[in-house]
Amino acid sequence: MVSLNRSVNMNSGGATFFSESVNVDDREHLHPTAQEIGPFKPLQTGNLFSLHLLFTIVLDVIAIYYAVEHPDPKSKCREYFAILYIHIGLWIFTLVVDQITRKAHHNLKLNGYLEFHKESQVQVVLPLYIVSLWSVVLMFIQTLMQHFYPDDFAEKCLKGGALSPISYVCAFIIVESCIIAGVNVNYIMKVRNFNKLKPPPDVLKDEWVPGTSPINVGEGEVGYRSPEGNVCDLLEKQADLIIHLQQNNERLSKKVIALSAQIQQLRTSRTTQ
Repeated sequence: MVSLNRSVNMNSGGATFFSESVNVDDREHLHPTAQEIGPFKPLQTGNLFSLHLLFTIVLDVIAIYYAVEHPDPKSKCREYFAILYIHIGLWIFTLVVDQITRKAHHNLKLNGYLEFHKESQVQVVLPLYIVSLWSVVLMFIQTLMQHFYPDDFAEKCLKGGALSPISYVCAFIIVESCIIAGVNVNYIMKVRNFNKLKPPPDVLKDEWVPGTSPINVGEGEVGYRSPEGNVCDLLEKQADLIIHLQQNNERLSKKVIALSAQIQQLRTSRTTQ
């Protein structure tokens, strides 16, 4: 640790350093309060993931039904292509859910919930990756079917039994549904617990502002050393907090520019009257 004396108004690299003369009670007024952050806004993306899970289950049921029931000989294996069309619809719906969820989590990150954003980031992107991967797998299966059965594909589809193209597609879709169910249920429970707890933003938690604790602050010391000595976690939290503050500054700057333009317009209109 380095011992230096700086005033509270001096900063280096975006960080604020406190000197010996600053009391702990005075430092607490430098951090945001719950009234300044605003009321808690629950995350509504759990409902989207529930609809996505329902869509996946419906596709799974349709695939199993077509695999158990023999297709109509006059349909030329139309059921097989119906499953592929529905899976294309699942991919489009997954893309929509992914974009809406990413936007909601981005807003959540701007509101200061950096830890939850990082914890749930994997569950947010996994459904689109899984459905996209399975779309490639189904396209590969369709290519193999057309390659090995170029002339008698319809016959193999109708009389292939357990080795028919519909059975292959049904088996892969069941595996896909199981993986998506695990990811979606985990995310839904995580969002439900988050909305139930209504936690404050990370900037209001004690572990995000260790310099306010009189136990952790050394006399005239610059920096912070955690009791456990886990410097990597501290640096990661500080980096996330810096990103959060930079994004908030950018958003507030745009609001200031817009308000300044409105004020200038009002002044211009008054001078012309």
